[in-house]
Amino acid sequence: MELGTGLLFAAYIVAVGKLGAQRTPEVTPDLLWKYGRLASHLVLIWLLVAATGTDFREYIIPDWITIPGMILGVGLAFGSGDVQIIHLWVDWNHSIPQLRGPFIPEWIQHHRHWHGLAWSVAGLVAGGGLTWIARIISSIFLSQEALGFGDVTLMAMAGSFLGWQPIVFAFLLAPFCAILVGVSAKLLFNTAYVPYGPYLSAAVFLVLVGWQWLWLFQPTETISVRHFFGDWQGLLILAGIAVAALCLLLGLLRLYRLIPGKRR
Repeated sequence: MELGTGLLFAAYIVAVGKLGAQRTPEVTPDLLWKYGRLASHLVLIWLLVAATGTDFREYIIPDWITIPGMILGVGLAFGSGDVQIIHLWVDWNHSIPQLRGPFIPEWIQHHRHWHGLAWSVAGLVAGGGLTWIARIISSIFLSQEALGFGDVTLMAMAGSFLGWQPIVFAFLLAPFCAILVGVSAKLLFNTAYVPYGPYLSAAVFLVLVGWQWLWLFQPTETISVRHFFGDWQGLLILAGIAVAALCLLLGLLRLYRLIPGKRR
């Protein structure tokens, strides 16, 4: 586990330090908190590795990892006021190229510490809330829990370090991580049970090292990912995409369980 953690640390540092994986036009931390943000994310990665290792071994994500992690994430955000990778609210829908940038509420600039508290708590609520809803829906569709309460607290912890927009990306990526690795494990190792927590962690790590490209992705001149996060209509579209992704995952899980294999 130590080797794996070291490799993840190295990959993150290269992605952020050399490739600018978290560089966006909206957020420009000063030099001190640029390194402070890096340190806080290394702490998050360590917590994710600890939770993932426990989930693989014991099929449980303990509260002694996630609850202190939430407190630490919120505390760092509030205490520093400048470790976010994206502000609580950024609206690109009324920007004009080379003339006017995105709308960012003025209070964010003048109350950095309260903003830190706000974006961290919003991320915590979004991460835990989305996973809790997915847990309820999966229980209805599959007649048993596909997600445990530890998965809920894991995503809440990650959200406290990242904010609500990045955790939405992680939530959308997690089903595809689970499908890819879960089906591979079934076919290669003949196992029918793979905990979901590790793939939530994998999705969070992908967001950490790919944030710039996810946030700035713009398939056409008039459509970009970041525009969806700036108004309520866009958020409703994102909610629909999230539900569709969850339904896809649940359908594939039903097919997955039809493949013979060793069970837990």
